[in-house]
Amino acid sequence: MAELSRNLKIKKPSAPDLVCEEMKSLISQGIWQKGQRIPSESEMADAFGVNRFTVRMALQKLNTLGVLQTKVGDGTYVCCFDLEKHLQTISEFYMTPELLDDVAEFRSMIEVECARLAVKRATHDEIEALRFCCQDFEEKVITYVSTPHKSPRRKLLLTALNDSDIELHSQLCKMSHNELLIYAYSTAKEAIREYTLTLGHRRLIHLSFTDDIPTIKDHWSLCRAIENRDFDTCRNILLEMIDYRNTEN
Repeated sequence: MAELSRNLKIKKPSAPDLVCEEMKSLISQGIWQKGQRIPSESEMADAFGVNRFTVRMALQKLNTLGVLQTKVGDGTYVCCFDLEKHLQTISEFYMTPELLDDVAEFRSMIEVECARLAVKRATHDEIEALRFCCQDFEEKVITYVSTPHKSPRRKLLLTALNDSDIELHSQLCKMSHNELLIYAYSTAKEAIREYTLTLGHRRLIHLSFTDDIPTIKDHWSLCRAIENRDFDTCRNILLEMIDYRNTEN
């Protein structure tokens, strides 16, 4: 007779986990809506047939995840879950050098496909938003290269222009109107931010205000290519931007 492993014991879910799952179900079904105050601990204890301590443990878990927010003396509210903020908080646990090495490949697939769809689907208002992102990026790059190299502000300015660049590429992904592509980019955004920060430093550190700055021209060219529904140009510009070996622009 074959022997069974001792590690096959079935673990029953705890009462707080069951209550937590039921709360998430109420939220996902829209019974508890974003911004709405949910029932009190005692009301939920009666409804779920558990004690208040069990309810409190479930609430703590959902508060930690950013699904609910408990305000002392007021009650508990359903939050607008912010995936990007959550990933940013835990990025130090999953960010590795190996992951950063994969960023260029990831971006070349996701962003090029988003550009292809954006060329077909972008609205006038979305192109205007992309143009605003280009303007913001240009201003931040000029501020950075105009600041003396020894200035303590340089590091903060580099971070600011990098965030502006990330926002521009996020807007490009949004213009694809494909929720899964947008989700994929959001999931990888912290790794992309670290990658572009390093790449941007290499490309901009030796430039000055009098230099021609190709990265500004490239971003404007990308915007015009989408406006002109020119995918081939979009793809070529994006691949040039993403290539970590290209540190000239």
